[in-house]
Amino acid sequence: MRGRRKVWAHVALIVIGVGALVWALTAGTPQISCRDATMGPGDICVNAQGTKQQTYEERLAAHRSARPVVGGVGVVLAAFGGVLVAGELRAAGSSDRARPGRRP
Repeated sequence: MRGRRKVWAHVALIVIGVGALVWALTAGTPQISCRDATMGPGDICVNAQGTKQQTYEERLAAHRSARPVVGGVGVVLAAFGGVLVAGELRAAGSSDRARPGRRP
């Protein structure tokens, strides 16, 4: 029973990793906003103190640059989950063979 829970937890890691990868590959253009106001090309967002500003294009570029990172983390997470599942299944198989009183 305990081994099954571990396998399902590792499978969940794979699903989350694949989900992150799919998001990174298929995410469309996001709605860029500045303090709850939707921005469009050419708009500028100024912080509340008026000391920093960021254009729509800069905000969009920052969002787009995060996509490969999220996708890469997704791949690593899915691969790690796969290795864990394989290890659990291998360990479960070898423990079945090692039980006393069981014929090979």
